[in-house]
Amino acid sequence: MDQFYLKNAALYQTYVDKVDPTEPQLHFSNLPPQAPKTVTDNDNPNMAISVRIRPMLQDDITSGFPCAVYPRPHDPTAAHQTIDLHDLYNHPRRPRPVLRSSTHKLQTVFDASASTTQVYDEVVRDLVLSAVDGKLGTLFAYGQTSSGKTFTVTELQKLAVADLLDRQTELHVTIIELAGNVAFDLLNQREKIAVREDASGTTQLVGAIEHQVADKEQAFDLLEKAMSFRRAAPTLKNPASSRSHCICRIKVTSPGSPTPGFLYMVDLAGSEIARDVTAHGPELMRETRENNVSLSVLKDCIRQRALAATSKKKVHVPVRGSTLTKILKHVFDVEGGSDCRTVVIACVNPSLADVASSKNTLRYAELLGKID
Repeated sequence: MDQFYLKNAALYQTYVDKVDPTEPQLHFSNLPPQAPKTVTDNDNPNMAISVRIRPMLQDDITSGFPCAVYPRPHDPTAAHQTIDLHDLYNHPRRPRPVLRSSTHKLQTVFDASASTTQVYDEVVRDLVLSAVDGKLGTLFAYGQTSSGKTFTVTELQKLAVADLLDRQTELHVTIIELAGNVAFDLLNQREKIAVREDASGTTQLVGAIEHQVADKEQAFDLLEKAMSFRRAAPTLKNPASSRSHCICRIKVTSPGSPTPGFLYMVDLAGSEIARDVTAHGPELMRETRENNVSLSVLKDCIRQRALAATSKKKVHVPVRGSTLTKILKHVFDVEGGSDCRTVVIACVNPSLADVASSKNTLRYAELLGKID
């Protein structure tokens, strides 16, 4: 597929240059437009959804791949921001490839020029402040490998810790990894830990160590230490792809709150397609399958939780479907009354070479933000 894109890069760019960004992009170039998808007002009230588009890398440009992801100009009056995504399609009834485009609407879109500090200020700071107030805050970063997930989460963790320490809070940090459905403590030589429910139904990380943080330097050292123990393996797109979920839990004790708050910052494993992991051995293939299953369960839990909040009927939220959702059970607690705020940052690689994965990421993000 890469060779097809490279061979037709000039034609593709010609098509894209003619696109009117004010019109819904849901048609094949040179064919009658299809009816545009309608975007309903059934937003998930428990979830703030953002998209971050990473810059085109020099390798992308040198290889000859054009950009496929185009955010429209920011409209501060709009409830949603819009992204146009353009693909090239070998249509059986046309003598040459045609453009296949789609429009995606998300609550917040950060283009390639946005800094991580801007992301923090706009969508993460309030999450951190909720933990200062003794509540639960959870952040997920989702996307394929090489989309900027790990960079984004790591930098947001540093900003969050610095912000919390500036507010005279006491912090205890735990960082664990889920490789498939097996959990490891990344701050204790990657020792295996157990994920269990106690008598009250609360999920406990048995064997995981909490590290009290005295200052920013110590916190940053812990984050770097955790990264050094994280599972990585080569994929077609990334020679050192994170092949696991990484969960950073920060316990926040504040003088102004009678109970501690918790901040969970989750770097989800890459949402890989089959061709990207063909070099994996049997064990890594199994872990990749389990990772993909857990991402699917996570989506189901988020959507069922949103339905439960608005439905008069009892709605089943499948939190026991994966180890990931067991650990993050608080996000989906309907009857327990947990006060949890959640932010999702969908990270997107803008290169045409990764357009299929980028489309999947944007669709996943849209689904998380909607209630059926």
